[in-house]
Amino acid sequence: MKNEGSVEPSYDEFEPYCKWKKEKKNCISKATDIVEIQLCGFKKEEVKVELEKDVLCISGERPVGRSLQRFLKKIDVSKYDTEDLGAEFEGGILRIRLPMKCSAICFRLGGDNETLGILFSWPQIKTTIWAVAAALLLLLLAFYMYKYSECTNFRNWFE
Repeated sequence: MKNEGSVEPSYDEFEPYCKWKKEKKNCISKATDIVEIQLCGFKKEEVKVELEKDVLCISGERPVGRSLQRFLKKIDVSKYDTEDLGAEFEGGILRIRLPMKCSAICFRLGGDNETLGILFSWPQIKTTIWAVAAALLLLLLAFYMYKYSECTNFRNWFE
């Protein structure tokens, strides 16, 4: 009787080709990055997309002959709105939509190619609010000191 031991499968690991794009919109919306991962030969069932804290883990495994072809790709998504992530797999291409946490405000000025945009994030807005509040406080203090000096002849003290 011949004892056949189980043979561990051999793995062929590879790095899939990734292409990054910016989604262009001419309206008030979130700026969105799109990553396209080329996975020719893979089926939707052989690809897994998981979110672990601020890291998006994309992995896949498929049989090729007597071995298994697999990959693992990790993307830092800390600057993206993870509640609004989206993915679709079609024609061997995995497209992942990554909307930014900050908002983009775009202004259309005429033709299709003439768009101005401003990108705001909450820390920038908060810093701007504090800077404006400090400037207003200094302006109010300067005005008060000017009025106080007129009422008390403060200017004459230095003459």
